[in-house]
Amino acid sequence: MRGTICISVAGLAAGLFAFFLSGLFSPVATAVPAFARKTGLACSGCHEVWPRLNDFGQLFRDRGYRIGRDRDKPVDQDPSYWPIAMRTTVGYQWLRQTLVPTDAGPVTTQTGTFGFTGLDVFAVGTLGDNLSFLITYAPGLTGSGFQIAPTNLDSDLESAFIGFHDIAGTPFLNVRVGKHAPDLPIDEHRTITLTQGYNVYHFHPQGSSVAWEPGENQPGIELYGHSDLSRFRYSFSLVNEKGSELFSNNVISNPVVWGHLTGERLLDNGVLAAVKAGVFGSVGWHPAAALMLIPSGGGAPVAVQGTGSALKEHFRYGGEVHLRFLSVVNPLTLSGVVLGGSESRQLIAGAAQDARFLGGFVEGVWTINPRLSLIGRYEQIQTTQQGDPKAPKAAGDLRVWTAAIRHTFELTSRTEAALQLELSRVGTDAGDGTTPETFTGLIAFDFTM
Repeated sequence: MRGTICISVAGLAAGLFAFFLSGLFSPVATAVPAFARKTGLACSGCHEVWPRLNDFGQLFRDRGYRIGRDRDKPVDQDPSYWPIAMRTTVGYQWLRQTLVPTDAGPVTTQTGTFGFTGLDVFAVGTLGDNLSFLITYAPGLTGSGFQIAPTNLDSDLESAFIGFHDIAGTPFLNVRVGKHAPDLPIDEHRTITLTQGYNVYHFHPQGSSVAWEPGENQPGIELYGHSDLSRFRYSFSLVNEKGSELFSNNVISNPVVWGHLTGERLLDNGVLAAVKAGVFGSVGWHPAAALMLIPSGGGAPVAVQGTGSALKEHFRYGGEVHLRFLSVVNPLTLSGVVLGGSESRQLIAGAAQDARFLGGFVEGVWTINPRLSLIGRYEQIQTTQQGDPKAPKAAGDLRVWTAAIRHTFELTSRTEAALQLELSRVGTDAGDGTTPETFTGLIAFDFTM
């Protein structure tokens, strides 16, 4: 029996090796679904590795999904073109967790399941000469997720915005109105790792009542601009604090202002092909008090929505550097992002002082060709000051590493499909001298059409 299992595992490993090796020599096919059918461009025209954008892809997005030729206008597009696509991931996930509390004491658990992630249905394109739109719908799926508990029970319109471009005839003045993703150092909604995103985009000090997370799509308005080739870019978003349990009594409830400024320079040498750097940050206001109401059936008082007052500040701030080696087409990209934050003590349960944290990540992506990429990332987040001086300083701190191989084996104007092998480890400081760890392994097919 053991010999049969070993032979089966060896055969599977050999097959996967051959499958990924084929990515080194496979020709690049002709494009990305939806936009490929519209533009006729090769996939490498917009993607460094699907779904991550390259410089031209970023410019295409900045310009409102236009490339400046006749096929940009909806009335001039091929009648067979329909700007709708769908994406999901199916496969096998292995999960191992340490120091899991039980009645018999902490134990290590381990399980493996077949499953799938939630479904994204999105439509994106142009409405007119200088109008664009994007809609992303995630239906509620009780069976989604690789573990027993479903991961997507509620339907959600994740994105819905209209864009106005080249206002007053300049690319430096564009506006998006609606639910959109704040402009981030690396776009989490185009992540090329599947078991881990960017935790620092979602981190809060222990006991925080703040719900603002720059990694989440937010309802509001974005003002942005870019140079002709998007070498220089700026973005400012004014949004509501999504997901807050209490909204304030203001013209804009729980407002947050996010800003991001980047510049890029191409270099004429065979080692370092390009350097990109930027700064970003946000300031937001969250209510620390509200009018209360005792339910008619009795029970604990609840806050009345729209009566929030005594707004207190929370901040995020950071910087980024991206180095592209070898080539700007198939680069070895090293990225470093540092992000810190602070939240007023009035927004921290039991706090006597403001809470602060500092985190970031280092990520390397080697795009051997548009079909094959190697990915590695290390992320660390530390609380530099707890709101409660008596609380363990390191409680909630994170250390995460992720490694993946991604082979996009199908690239046509109708479909994209990739096989991903990924392993991640998350260690979270429990504040009691222990660090429970979660190990996740994934073999999955990620595809869109």
